[in-house]
Amino acid sequence: MSSAAEIRKRILRIIHQSRASHIGSSLSVVEILNAIYSIVDLKKILLQQNDRDRVILSKGHAAAALYAVLNHYGLMDDKTLDTYYQNNSVLGGHVSHSVNCVEHSTGALGHGLAVGVGMAVGLRSKKLNGRVFVVTGDGEMHEGSNWESLMLAGHLRLGNLCVLVDNNKLGGVGPTKNCCSLDSLSDKFKAFGIEGYNVDGHSEKEITDILHYTSKNDKPVGIVCHTVKGKGVSFMEHENVWHYRPPDKEAYDMAIKEIEKEN
Repeated sequence: MSSAAEIRKRILRIIHQSRASHIGSSLSVVEILNAIYSIVDLKKILLQQNDRDRVILSKGHAAAALYAVLNHYGLMDDKTLDTYYQNNSVLGGHVSHSVNCVEHSTGALGHGLAVGVGMAVGLRSKKLNGRVFVVTGDGEMHEGSNWESLMLAGHLRLGNLCVLVDNNKLGGVGPTKNCCSLDSLSDKFKAFGIEGYNVDGHSEKEITDILHYTSKNDKPVGIVCHTVKGKGVSFMEHENVWHYRPPDKEAYDMAIKEIEKEN
């Protein structure tokens, strides 16, 4: 079974047992996070070394995905993961820096990229080699703070900054295009002095190839990852009701069976 499938099973389990929300948003971002953590130096992150790579999940409501990925890479133990969204757990429904190996608390959308730009500036000023990876949602790109951050990142030519957009085309209440169209997002990146790419957001190879290719970049990178909300579970895909609805036992069993059958 692929690592992405295993991570999706973890996400389904912890959201089902906690009756939490945001399963669709968590399932869409799996390959993006998996690709990032497959290329970073995990030991430096675990030891919090100054020259470590930084990963910020700005769409903090997909916390279950981040925690499942940290668990997959040995940065979080099974016992802790299973406390997700439970009483007295450090693992809340939105990303928290109280959790080991998490760089920044997110959930109020539009904050992560600004912090990531600051981290990239700090790393460069100290002549440290770490990169900063910021994962945003496409709906989150409606926040003006992101565009202020991108404008500054392009102006400063922050080659150590990489922005990856989970472009699943659905916000919390409907299609992002109905709120405010983002087309063409990669062209908008380029207009801000950022190297823009479009990839299949469920192809780890496409994502990692660009991350490797741009590792010595002299300007920021923006990767538009075209994804499917609810990816991996047919009855959740493209269905925005799963932004808030947790799977009951029947839905959970069906989802697990489908993932195991397909992988």
